[in-house]
Amino acid sequence: MSTAPLSPSRKEEIAILATVHKFLSGIKDRNPVQMHACIHPSGGHALLIRPDPSSPGTKKHLSLTLAEVVERIPFDASGELEENIALTEWEDGDDGMKYGGRKSEVRIDHDLAVVWTPYEFRRGGVVSHVGTNVFSLVREGAEGRWVICWVSDTWRVPEEVV
Repeated sequence: MSTAPLSPSRKEEIAILATVHKFLSGIKDRNPVQMHACIHPSGGHALLIRPDPSSPGTKKHLSLTLAEVVERIPFDASGELEENIALTEWEDGDDGMKYGGRKSEVRIDHDLAVVWTPYEFRRGGVVSHVGTNVFSLVREGAEGRWVICWVSDTWRVPEEVV
């Protein structure tokens, strides 16, 4: 990032992405407490899975609370678990073509924000599945802390893994 002073909106974008990154790093750190600290208690999740690459028309929809999402993560499984998201246009670093050239986007309207981001999920260092996450966040409390209130995502096996 540039060394110029950050605009108020850029500071908010950074704070919003920090919440998303903290939530996702809880997977790698095997820290469900950290993940729960980032979510709204009544938050929800919708997932669209394309489970069978040989049957492209099959889809499975799954709706859970965010707490149930955290509980579904196999924290006790062997091997590393990690979810990575694409950088935004203004973040330092280079994703190259890792996400097909797509970047994360942050949109804010007062106390509501959305983060649209391509992702990849790795198990033991190998890409397990990819897709797009859409995080909805709200600002709450006297300190104006951003929390995740909804996550929607797609889930598919990347072509190079099939």
